[in-house]
Amino acid sequence: MPRSPWGLELGLTVTPLVQPWPMDDNAVARIATIQHSLVSRSQALQLGFTDRAIKVRLNTGRWLELHDAVYSIAGAPDTWDQRHLAACMAVGPGAAVSHRSAAAIHGLWSRRGDLTEITVPRDTSPELDGVTVHRLADLTERWTTTVNGLIVTSPARTLVDVGAVMTIGNVGRMLDRAIGTRVLTLREAEFARIAVARRGRSGAGVIRRLLAERMDGPVAESALQARMVTLLQRHAVPLPVLEHTILDGRGGFVGRVDFAYPEIKYAIEVDGFAAHTGLREFRHDRVRQNEIVDLGWLVHRFTWSEVDALSQRVAARVRAARSRLLGTLRAL
Repeated sequence: MPRSPWGLELGLTVTPLVQPWPMDDNAVARIATIQHSLVSRSQALQLGFTDRAIKVRLNTGRWLELHDAVYSIAGAPDTWDQRHLAACMAVGPGAAVSHRSAAAIHGLWSRRGDLTEITVPRDTSPELDGVTVHRLADLTERWTTTVNGLIVTSPARTLVDVGAVMTIGNVGRMLDRAIGTRVLTLREAEFARIAVARRGRSGAGVIRRLLAERMDGPVAESALQARMVTLLQRHAVPLPVLEHTILDGRGGFVGRVDFAYPEIKYAIEVDGFAAHTGLREFRHDRVRQNEIVDLGWLVHRFTWSEVDALSQRVAARVRAARSRLLGTLRAL
């Protein structure tokens, strides 16, 4: 089972009190500081608080009960991380943030919203308001990591799990982002799939299909490049060279393009939102492109929206350009 990162399992040293009074609210505050302003009933009891003292703090609004035996300190902000930690604390050891919530934590999915999604051991059946709970028997410490005080399924395990709750298109976008940003490798994702796959295992078929499309492709340098590789593979277009350096006739550096078919002098650039957005970068890119064209290269540019949609139109244009340039080359 994954170890709990909260509570006294964090390594906090709590000296049992011989007398239950005085109860130290400062000690509670110290614990809450490192676990998103939360404290559990068991922690409070170990600090010398009685059931009556806990009830008084709840009745007077000094503590707020988020789930059974999990409290937040009044006045603390209600955060996304706090909601997930509270859900896991309510279950105890073995719980982990998972699926879409884990994807958001790993930067693979941006739609956080109000969703709180966790996985718990199969032999538990918690009922938590506002929380989507998955019950699985195969979530071991091997498949978890700790991020900002939260136990979270690893990126590879997350990509296997989300296939059960998301469309294959969205899972594909997440996989491409993970590969392009070096969160994981295709081999790591495949290892996770094989390790947890079983007949009828929800989600495994989605990641199996996505990996089959990508396992023989080149290594992308960004999420957008990875998405472009997927587009070309899906539409059966021969894969180009990634991050190709173009030199002039004297061997001088002219530029580096995202994709290239060097034998026919055909370059492809993919424009994302994050890269080359400043005016200076924009001007530099256009000057560089003109220099490449002057060397006899054909350059096509495609936008994020075109590539992300796995557009057949993009594939058709690349295929037509290759065919035309190959025909010209053969005619020489």
